[in-house]
Amino acid sequence: MAPHSRSEVARLRSAYLAGCAAILLISPPALAASANNAAPAAQETPPATQPSDDEPQKDIVVTGSLVRSTGFTAPTPVTAIDADALARVAAPNVADAINQMPALRPSLTPTSAVNAGGGTQIGGNYLDLRGLGYARTLVLLDGRRYVPSNPTGAVNLNNIPQALIDRVDVVTGGASAAYGADAVAGVVNLQTKANLEGLKATLQAGEAGAGDYRNVLISVAAGTKLTDSMHLVLAGEYSDNTGIARLSARRWAAAGAGLLANPNAGNGGLGTPSQPRQFLVTSGLRNSNSTANGVITGVTFRPGSGAPINTITGLPAYLKGIQFNDAGQAVPFSLGTLTTSGTALGGDGVNGMADQVGATPITRYTAYGKLSGDISPGWTAFIESSYSHFHSLQDGIPSTFSYTIAADNFYLPTDLAATLAANKVSAITVNKLADQNARTLTSYNTDVYQITLGVHGELGKSWAFDGYYGHGRNYNDNISQNNRILANYALAIDAVADPARPGSAICRSTLTKPSNGCIPLNIMGKVDPNDPALRYVNGVAETINDIEQDELSLTLRGEPFSTWAGPVSLAVGGEYRSQSLRVNFDSASRAGAYSAPALPYSGSVDVKEAFGELLIPLLANSPFGKRLSVDIAGRVTNYTTSGTVETWKAGVDYAINNSIRLRATESRDIRAPNLTELYQKSGSSFLTVTDLDPRYLGQSYLVTALTAGNLNLKPEVARTFTGGVVLTPSFIPRLSISVDYYNIDIKKAIIQLTPATIVQQCFTTNTAACQYITRDNSGLITTVFSGPTNLAYAMTRGIDVEMSYTVPVGADRLVFQGLVNYLIKTETYDGTVHVRLDDSVVQPTVAGMGGNPRWKANANVSYIAGDWRLSATARYVGGGFIDRTLTASNLDKLTVNGRLYADLSGEVTIFRPHGAGSKIALFAAVQNLFDNDPPITGAGGYGTTRALYDTIGRQFMGGFRVKY
Repeated sequence: MAPHSRSEVARLRSAYLAGCAAILLISPPALAASANNAAPAAQETPPATQPSDDEPQKDIVVTGSLVRSTGFTAPTPVTAIDADALARVAAPNVADAINQMPALRPSLTPTSAVNAGGGTQIGGNYLDLRGLGYARTLVLLDGRRYVPSNPTGAVNLNNIPQALIDRVDVVTGGASAAYGADAVAGVVNLQTKANLEGLKATLQAGEAGAGDYRNVLISVAAGTKLTDSMHLVLAGEYSDNTGIARLSARRWAAAGAGLLANPNAGNGGLGTPSQPRQFLVTSGLRNSNSTANGVITGVTFRPGSGAPINTITGLPAYLKGIQFNDAGQAVPFSLGTLTTSGTALGGDGVNGMADQVGATPITRYTAYGKLSGDISPGWTAFIESSYSHFHSLQDGIPSTFSYTIAADNFYLPTDLAATLAANKVSAITVNKLADQNARTLTSYNTDVYQITLGVHGELGKSWAFDGYYGHGRNYNDNISQNNRILANYALAIDAVADPARPGSAICRSTLTKPSNGCIPLNIMGKVDPNDPALRYVNGVAETINDIEQDELSLTLRGEPFSTWAGPVSLAVGGEYRSQSLRVNFDSASRAGAYSAPALPYSGSVDVKEAFGELLIPLLANSPFGKRLSVDIAGRVTNYTTSGTVETWKAGVDYAINNSIRLRATESRDIRAPNLTELYQKSGSSFLTVTDLDPRYLGQSYLVTALTAGNLNLKPEVARTFTGGVVLTPSFIPRLSISVDYYNIDIKKAIIQLTPATIVQQCFTTNTAACQYITRDNSGLITTVFSGPTNLAYAMTRGIDVEMSYTVPVGADRLVFQGLVNYLIKTETYDGTVHVRLDDSVVQPTVAGMGGNPRWKANANVSYIAGDWRLSATARYVGGGFIDRTLTASNLDKLTVNGRLYADLSGEVTIFRPHGAGSKIALFAAVQNLFDNDPPITGAGGYGTTRALYDTIGRQFMGGFRVKY
């Protein structure tokens, strides 16, 4: 498959180069574009000083709405992150700045999901508004959809050209009527400075205080007028981040923090308040059943000599506490204290969390070009092309594995072999860390291109037309080494003395099949990386995801008539979108050489939409109020996969006076099942679960996670209400405050639980989950099925607060900004169990809905002078219940405290090479200034909830910015 992969990548690059060539060679009369297909968006809180009624204002299209109107403010809350805010954070990726907003949960980032999604989510930056799952947040570029980055249909911000991003608008409410499916939680619209004149560049570098997470960013963008009617913009970006190779580089992980099983748990191992099932410890946690070189954990006797023993604590004295050293010799093994079959406090077992990858290493580069201009009076057009490449090389999950060694194995130490023979042992079970050429190493590679052509036309004084066609392709190729070939591995470790060559080993199978090619492997002790047996037992796997999207959109905007309060604004149009997905695997994976067979699949969907929006002004400078308008929108969407659905919204915006404005919106939003949720055939991956069966209480080990698509899925339907007040008091100039309540109720919500959550629910809140768990003859879990289903219900509601206040200080200014989210309730219901996720830090679903603290906040103060700026930021992520389904019988500590992070940044202009509008500036920033460690929650075997708390620690960044 690999040669085919390289040819596909070459085609992608050729397509991008063709697009760039077209941009550079097309003459003015052929194709051009408006400076930006989507006009600037309204801010969440309007400026404290409003323009007077006599000042001329131009028509704009605000994010969250389709209509074009003068002075219109959308009733749906919109928060803007402008260029100054992006610069203040100084992050090498715009996603890092966006994820600092309290309304977002960084569920899928290079630090929070280092082994997620079978490769298409590794190293990704996906946005998750409200913690409802990234698939419910729609990401747009200049108001248009971008080609999806993985089979779920979501967009990875790593794949979007960021050099020209000038502003980010976040619609924190349902917006399906305006933009179509997936906008259940809201919309993030990345707006570019496509009319750039001159040059802007950033060169920066940074690293974590621990000396890792080193990053470099080189970003350059330039724009110029080629003629009076033609404008060209080019941009490129290179970014590299070394990631965090091991969590052991962080003191809280190296200490051994997490969940410790209690060997004295009451109620038959299920726990009581005085003797709970597990303890939450901050240090000393070890795997009692695993070492780097192997430890004996089980025994099987000859027929009639005794029953098998499958736990390390139940072994007979002559086998208990034996491990292997580097040379493969049997040496004592300290079991530690509070020892169960899976965990112990102290002892010689491995610290499984410390060996986890801390952050995915990333290399990415992007290129972008846009040619725009006039094609006739009142008509403009554009052609836009972008290309991005993503690469990461990362280790897999550091799991443990067990293997059976026969009593006559050639590599057994002599003394141990004699002990086995004397006690009529036929085989022993040895557990070992999946390292030493048994841990997968995967190269992740993604190539993305997008080409868009568009046109804008003015039709008289009050009507305008916009249309565009876009084609994009995302090609993801993942190549993984050190995949264990199960059949070969079983043969290779079953080594006996070669009768033809005394003192040498031979595979037992070769004695009866001399030509089977088996090479014996000594797995006890440290494995030589040059051992030829490794080439026999390990293979190379490849996965390819190929996604294409075509989109055509036509919109007519105008003012058909006027009321007593002003012109009525109307927008009508239609869209056509086609998505296709092809997933393929190498022949060995398809045959099930490494795990359950990986079955290729493909699918496609065609989407046809008709939409309309009407803005009706009802009051204008009236005794009853300064402004009152009603905004009504509707959309009919037909999916070839799931039929026809309707979405709508109705909103009201009421400015009582210059100081008080009320707004409210009710909407019906939908998310259709994506192509993976529908079409995926049986797929598998390896994930770690903690077995809560009393026989193996607390034992964590690797299982096969099975998943498959569900053709019976229906679109999920959400009802969203937002309502609030915007205050711009005239007696406090330059102050604006907004307070908004939101409530999102989702019916038929599509959710996929993690295997670890399924195992936990089987023993706590939902015994029906046990049907998805398969165990072998010894009782250990072998597989867990986790597939998407339409849950009965999911909801969230809370309050957002935003504040902005500017104080003049002579010619300078002092700016205060703040964002606060108060979460009232988040809940899921699968028809059997209600699960509360608010005031919680749990992660029960696969890259989906997760726990969120009651409080999250971000406050900033900046002093801005003519040639310098100094900023300080405080970010608070609250604590809460570790898991609201747990009781005092399950865990000794049920809650954790939140964390407060402090950031500092500054910029000073060194000189201005071309007047006031230019600069060469030096900047620096420190994030997590006091190097606060995350709270220990035990989530997912990582010690903490990575989707909420900072696991990097203190970071330093600095560099130069150029504007000319």
